[in-house]
Amino acid sequence: MRPWFRGKRGGFIAFLLISALVVGGLGWATGAALRLEQEQLDARRQGELSSNLRLALWRLDSLVAPALMKEDSRPYNHYSAIFAPPAALYTTGNAAQPGTILEPSPLLGAELPEWMLLHFQVDVDSGWRSPQVLSQDLAAQLHKAKIDVPLTNVTPGRADLLARMSGQVRVDTLVALVAKQETRPPLQDVTLLSGSNSLNNTYQPMGQVTLEQQSGQALDKEYNLRLNRAADMQQRQQKRSENNDSAVALGNFRNNGEDWLSPSKGKPRHGEQVVVTLGPMVPLWFTAPGQPDRLLYVRHVQVGKRALCQGIVLDWSLLEKLLAEEAKKEDLFPGATIEPVREGSPAPSERAMTVLPLQLNPGALLVDNSGPGWTPLRIGLILAWAAALLALGAVGLGGWSLLNLSERRIRFVSAVTHELRTPLTTLRLYLDMLAGGMVKDSKQKEEYLQTLNLEADRLNRLVGNVLDFSRLENQRPRLVRTPVVVSDLLEQVRSLWQARCLSAEKELVVENAAADLSFITDVHMVQQILGNLIDNACKYSHGAADPHIWLRARQDGRRRLILEVEDRGPGVPIAERRSIFRAFRRGTSTETTGGVGLGLALATRWARLLGGKLRLCSGANQSGACFQLVLPVAPLT
Repeated sequence: MRPWFRGKRGGFIAFLLISALVVGGLGWATGAALRLEQEQLDARRQGELSSNLRLALWRLDSLVAPALMKEDSRPYNHYSAIFAPPAALYTTGNAAQPGTILEPSPLLGAELPEWMLLHFQVDVDSGWRSPQVLSQDLAAQLHKAKIDVPLTNVTPGRADLLARMSGQVRVDTLVALVAKQETRPPLQDVTLLSGSNSLNNTYQPMGQVTLEQQSGQALDKEYNLRLNRAADMQQRQQKRSENNDSAVALGNFRNNGEDWLSPSKGKPRHGEQVVVTLGPMVPLWFTAPGQPDRLLYVRHVQVGKRALCQGIVLDWSLLEKLLAEEAKKEDLFPGATIEPVREGSPAPSERAMTVLPLQLNPGALLVDNSGPGWTPLRIGLILAWAAALLALGAVGLGGWSLLNLSERRIRFVSAVTHELRTPLTTLRLYLDMLAGGMVKDSKQKEEYLQTLNLEADRLNRLVGNVLDFSRLENQRPRLVRTPVVVSDLLEQVRSLWQARCLSAEKELVVENAAADLSFITDVHMVQQILGNLIDNACKYSHGAADPHIWLRARQDGRRRLILEVEDRGPGVPIAERRSIFRAFRRGTSTETTGGVGLGLALATRWARLLGGKLRLCSGANQSGACFQLVLPVAPLT
């Protein structure tokens, strides 16, 4: 295995790979879930839009459909101002002779929607006519007859529109266009057309006899049978004659039914029943060059061999306004407009009306861009991400701690083994020399004994630091707080470490600016902290030109005691000012010094236990190292 797969580097690479897999998989799942949620949201919004469109179109169709359906079922005869019903009875109960009873068209005074401008009937030979546009003679006769029929729909505006339609729309083109629009099988109706024939005076309905015959002759059964048979043959001959002369039978097309009121040579008109084929009413746009588009509602009619159209001219501008207002109700589509559907440009089926060639343009839709908010899916994804990140953090922290612990153990074993070997080797060598009698000089023996004593102290401090660090790692030590005076504390530290400074060729200088200050603390722990700082100053400033080590005490204005240990050594490099406070970390220097890197780590932890802190700052002359122990001053009770 390559070296960069081992240790912290390899662990870090493995952690990055695992994190990439977890984050990548979770990110893909999150993206897929959010896309699915957005698709569902879009589908719901589209469903709401479609539902609103259906509701709006239903309202639009409901606004015009009843009137249009009524017009679709209107009989053929209503398109003539005067017509004779195919069958009628006298008050005596006897059947009236066809053509003897006339009826005015309901379109003369019927209540019609404002958007129905004109009812018309058109064929190639007769041109344009309307039951709502009467000639002067017909209007005068209706007025003279004093019938109770309001002529509210007979207006100059309709007469003007009929004249304009006659000049703008070609009849043959319109009839041919309507013939192509049939969408259902045609229906059949019966109408009575006026005619002029000499047979009229002798005409009798089939199976009937005249009143004179009933009153002037003896009506035995055999005679009546012969008389009715003769009348039936006479009627059939008359019908054949009139069907051969369709020009006479259909002459009332041009006169709007006025022929029924005009006697022929002093004789009344007679009528002939004709079957009429009615196609369905269909809406269409009729466009003439240089003329405005017309919206028509028309049907194809076949009377004998003649083809004609009956229909209505609709007011497109008024319809557009009414339908748009209906679509805007209840803020359904505030910006809605109505647009025509031309032939050859089909409208989207979901926006087209059913009864008219119009479509709804909903306009600018108010899109809700606020997002779905805190949906259960998003909350679940956030919790999943939080759990995954916490798990990765825990794994990373645990792995890093294990690797760090492993490295610390390796450094600890290496440092302790090195530090133990030096004093043990010195002790064993000097003891062997003394025990073997190799040293005879008493002065030399004294020096050897002094060296053995120093190495034993060094070994004792090393073992003590290791044991103290082990206790701090496993449990929180119990503090023994006692009152102490700052001057007494400094004197105790000086007496304990004066000899160590002298052995390192250093001079310990005590400066006390808070001599009379008394406070409560764990005196033994404070002495251990200051002792470690003084020992480090002796080791790391061994070759300094200035041999002084200063131990200072002062109080700042915030009731804190500051204890400083300063030397004139090479100081601590900037890059190492944080790492030297970690366990088993030692600062690099040009000289080789002993130790395992536990002194400052122990001092830092002891300072925290006392409620204070240990920090590094620059010396008075910007050289050497100055460590400050800041302690809270607890007043005496």
